[in-house]
Amino acid sequence: MSQPEYIAALLSIIVGLGLTDLAQRVRPRRTVNWHWLPLLWAATAFLLAVQFWWNSFSFLKGATSEFFLPYLVAFLLLYLTCAFALPDPGWEPPGSATGGGFSIESLGTRAPLDLRAFHFSTAHRRWFFGVFIAFILTSQISSQIASLFAERSVDPQEIPGNLVLVALLGTLVWTGRKWAHAVISVLCFLGIGWATLATILGWTQFGELLGL
Repeated sequence: MSQPEYIAALLSIIVGLGLTDLAQRVRPRRTVNWHWLPLLWAATAFLLAVQFWWNSFSFLKGATSEFFLPYLVAFLLLYLTCAFALPDPGWEPPGSATGGGFSIESLGTRAPLDLRAFHFSTAHRRWFFGVFIAFILTSQISSQIASLFAERSVDPQEIPGNLVLVALLGTLVWTGRKWAHAVISVLCFLGIGWATLATILGWTQFGELLGL
């Protein structure tokens, strides 16, 4: 195998682990009070993983050690984004009897897992959207480095689109207002979903316009 093939295999494994973790959390071994916002972000994380994995192969064909590390960090952050989208089966809100932690032995006796409380909890907003922002910034840096080493022109439209996305995600870290989360979550899902379709189906001009 060539060096790019080794790199592609490693990064594909990381994406696969992230998607597996995401799928396992959809069906926790516990009664759940469902809420649409965490599920929407789980779907967004899934689309983002597929899109980033698909886009990466065009760069990895000529992969060199110079931009392997930035790409590896970006993929690890993508994995964490998938992992933080939905709660652990034993998650409890802060202030509960377990103090926000969990015990495997008591899973069967607990109150239902509240996805709404999970989504709006300060810890989740900081970790999930914070890691999401770190992924966007790192992937932007990785793509720019890859473009330079591959002697491709750097697309100036990517940066403004990603900065807008970072600003939207930063708003969700800062505020717990329901209307802000509802509006921004839907916009991000539609934007990333459309960009994913544009990338996979070859509508590259529109995908590049979104900066994704």
